[in-house]
Amino acid sequence: MNIRAMTPIMDKTVTTGSYIASISTAIGGFLSLSNIALLLGIASTVALFVVQYRRNKAAEKRDQEYHVARMAALKSNAVEVISSDRGSCDA
Repeated sequence: MNIRAMTPIMDKTVTTGSYIASISTAIGGFLSLSNIALLLGIASTVALFVVQYRRNKAAEKRDQEYHVARMAALKSNAVEVISSDRGSCDA
């Protein structure tokens, strides 16, 4: 059996293992409870910002469509125009 041929493979495995162990130890040392809470807070803030932004864009689009339809009804002298402020009909 050639022991010399196996030495470089063992060296690579040991080196890779030591790098993985040192990186995981550094990450584990960084992730204390306060850092985990900070990261969760940042992630939830970003996620909620995206949700709120998309909802506001959809509401703006819906309001713009309503405005265009209402203005078209007013220009055509419609008898009843629905008012979104009062929820009643103007004659």
